Amino acid sequence: MSAQKHADAAFQKCINPDCGAEFDCGSAIGGFKCPACGELLDAQYNWDKIEVPDKLSDFAKRWANRKTPLDFSGVWRFRELLAFCEDKYKVTIGEGQTILQQNDLVAEYVDTRQGCLYLQYEGLNPSGSFKDNGMAAAFSHAKMIGASSSACASTGNTS
Repeated sequence: MSAQKHADAAFQKCINPDCGAEFDCGSAIGGFKCPACGELLDAQYNWDKIEVPDKLSDFAKRWANRKTPLDFSGVWRFRELLAFCEDKYKVTIGEGQTILQQNDLVAEYVDTRQGCLYLQYEGLNPSGSFKDNGMAAAFSHAKMIGASSSACASTGNTS
């Protein structure tokens, strides 16, 4: 997907319904706050402009034929659905792809059929935290806008 297609597919939008200002995802906006009103900005997508595979099985084919570091990522394996930046900006440490564990005890507790509830064990991510998944996108955005530093607030290992 070209740089222009990425710009058309995703944007930042002010969360204040009275403002609703929109900005290009490639814009380096200080503190990710709306310059118009000071509220936070949220990533939004123009889903009609995003080219996605016709079948979910196409994503499975990518996993079966891994060729690039992005193909090993549980986040970027689905990169068409996170169309805010070009591949050259995408950062991965091999996050995602953690195992699903069937949990019949919890299924019974929440009144769901046995054998139908799976929980994903995020402790198998490279840093041991579910935060690896979100940080793949956050650090990719930071790289895209040319940020000189990035951080992830944490109260500890909450996975």
